[in-house]
Amino acid sequence: MDVLGIIGVAAGGVAIPLASASTATSVVGISQSANSQQQAGGGGGGGGGGGGQAAPDPATDPRLAKFNIIAYCDEDSSKRNEVNRKAVVLRKNKLWLDAREPQNRKFSDAHPFSGFYLDYPAGAKPLGLVSTISADPPELNWIYADAGTGEVRYGNKTASVEHLPGPWDWTADQAAVTLEGCEGFVVLEERRGLWAVYYDLFEDRLAEVRRGRRVLEVTLERRRVPVKKE
Repeated sequence: MDVLGIIGVAAGGVAIPLASASTATSVVGISQSANSQQQAGGGGGGGGGGGGQAAPDPATDPRLAKFNIIAYCDEDSSKRNEVNRKAVVLRKNKLWLDAREPQNRKFSDAHPFSGFYLDYPAGAKPLGLVSTISADPPELNWIYADAGTGEVRYGNKTASVEHLPGPWDWTADQAAVTLEGCEGFVVLEERRGLWAVYYDLFEDRLAEVRRGRRVLEVTLERRRVPVKKE
């Protein structure tokens, strides 16, 4: 397996070799390495992920498949076109919406979400969500919702463990991303034309944090990244 580099899988100092990240085989390697290192270090409490469990099989567990995220908005709003069909991107520890075409993006330093599901290494070990945060090096971070504001952010285990790092999953048709079993995502216009992704923790359209700014409901749909032939 051609190793591209060493990544921190955001498990608090666990460094894991990342092979060709577009293949399911590499994801299994990451999962195996994370589990073995967590077990060797005493794990992170809670049940699940016990010793001796086989790694997920990429042929039978599609949660290991890498995907991008596209936001869709059905609200009747003059701002809808600023949000609908935009790509979810990572920038400065937060998730934002931006153009799908790199040449049309407002953020020159944005990195498109490119991730997959992986057990979170703490507590009850819920199903977590990781994404690369840069193309080179291809480092992974955990995706989580801020426990106070609902901001959807990314960071290592230390940054995420006191917030809401899962359980992430998908809808019954596997089309859209869910958190805590629901699609409660909105976007907030933090500055004119710049929309950040939030999880609507209290189902009140961010009443405590919006401060007069516009909020729109969105669905975060998965777009599978084609697997490269080896």
